[in-house]
Amino acid sequence: MEMSYQSPFKGEIESFNQLFREHYPALRAYAGLLVGDTTAEDVVQDVFLQTWQNRDTINIHTSVKAYLFKSVYNRSLNTLSSLKMRHGKQQEIEYTLKIQEALLCDPDKNPVIHKLYNNELRDEVHQAIESLPDKCREVFKLSYLDDYRNKEISEMMSISVSTVEKHINHALKTLRKTLLHLKALLMNFL
Repeated sequence: MEMSYQSPFKGEIESFNQLFREHYPALRAYAGLLVGDTTAEDVVQDVFLQTWQNRDTINIHTSVKAYLFKSVYNRSLNTLSSLKMRHGKQQEIEYTLKIQEALLCDPDKNPVIHKLYNNELRDEVHQAIESLPDKCREVFKLSYLDDYRNKEISEMMSISVSTVEKHINHALKTLRKTLLHLKALLMNFL
């Protein structure tokens, strides 16, 4: 999906929401590598908010996915710099190291990170999800891809909320194990 000199975000909120659902998990994981899990969600949400607010003036010369990854990267660096300035000497050193690590994760310069928004990774994650047992896969997709709450899933599938939670926990455990090599690849790089 190549875009050139126009904003793909013009139009209906539903289209934008679809982009959010489609790209949020990968962007959140990427931000987690850069700024840590506690700040990652804020970074990604800020990127989406700013993108929506400026949707009429954004010019994208690459894919939407590449644009979003680069935006998360830049926002993460800004966040780390801001945190560095607000803390004492010891934490300043920690944030300086974190910034240096983040610089290694520039999606334009790093082939491993580039793979995060490449179709290969999406296919690998999709295959891992499809390998889950039927009910487990269905619950996982409803929860993580369609953004339903556990209670809603319980009602839709006529199962208890605790069963929904067990399916989700099993799916996450299985996916972590199946996709562990991706984390190891990224950690070896860093």
